Amino acid sequence: MAYNVNALTDYVNEQKLPIIKSSLMDSKTMSLFSGNIQVGIKHAEALNLMSVDPKLQDDSVGSSTDGNSDVKFTQRILQVAPIAVREFLDPKVLNTKWMNSQINAGSKDDALVFEQDLMTEITSKVAIKNEKALWQGDTASLNDDLNKFNGFLKVIDAETGTTVVTASTFTSATALGLIDMVYSEIPMDILNQADTAIFMGWDYFRIYTTALKNANLFHYGVDAVDGEIVVPGTNIKIYALNGLNGSKRIVSGRISNFYIGTDLLDEADTAEAIYLPQIERVKVKVAFKLGTQIALPEELVVLQVA
Repeated sequence: MAYNVNALTDYVNEQKLPIIKSSLMDSKTMSLFSGNIQVGIKHAEALNLMSVDPKLQDDSVGSSTDGNSDVKFTQRILQVAPIAVREFLDPKVLNTKWMNSQINAGSKDDALVFEQDLMTEITSKVAIKNEKALWQGDTASLNDDLNKFNGFLKVIDAETGTTVVTASTFTSATALGLIDMVYSEIPMDILNQADTAIFMGWDYFRIYTTALKNANLFHYGVDAVDGEIVVPGTNIKIYALNGLNGSKRIVSGRISNFYIGTDLLDEADTAEAIYLPQIERVKVKVAFKLGTQIALPEELVVLQVA
């Protein structure tokens, strides 16, 4: 990273104005799955799972046989990747520009101008990139923002047992039927679970809510609030997530089925700036670890649009 001031003239006593930052999207996936964030992972850790199917037996006198039910222990490995943002900035570049009024007196030039604003901007942008990577991360990707770890979609694609349905298009004419199809494929065992939900990008969410409006389904009370809406006639909530934008995927499953791994909670929300006198630069760094895993792939339903 470097200061690009090519579009600015040299300082001519311009009016002091605050830095105007672009509108930032929240990282909703992190907050939605916050109950399943595994901390303290340096590289990889096992999700230890247990299941049992107890057999109902006769309990009359003399009935004391073993039901021979298996208690099954399995593991899913949650691996994290070390990620960093590391930039070196030269404060001297700003001496002849309008923001020189914010620079400390003297010629040391060892302080970061607009430090709080810059740190907030960096950590917010990191959150946006993480939001997308949590779903669309792929270590084989050529995109540096996505190739640090495998996101939920890549993890799901590598598993067997997930129910996959396909569609050629997702439009306002087909959206209602396709969501009904996803709903019909949700396993009965989790259909009544309070955290069973459908996840889609805001691009598909806009199409779906338009379809609901066009269908005049007002008697169901289907108003969307903060990118969340209940599928009419059901108990299943849809969540719009920026991480799924452009993925052409819709995923259904329990919130408790999605795990996020990290080393230290909120580590990506902090940044540090240190002046390095040897090179006369301010070093800005954000470092964290992140990874994803699915506990029970067989509970998931995925709609893949061509």
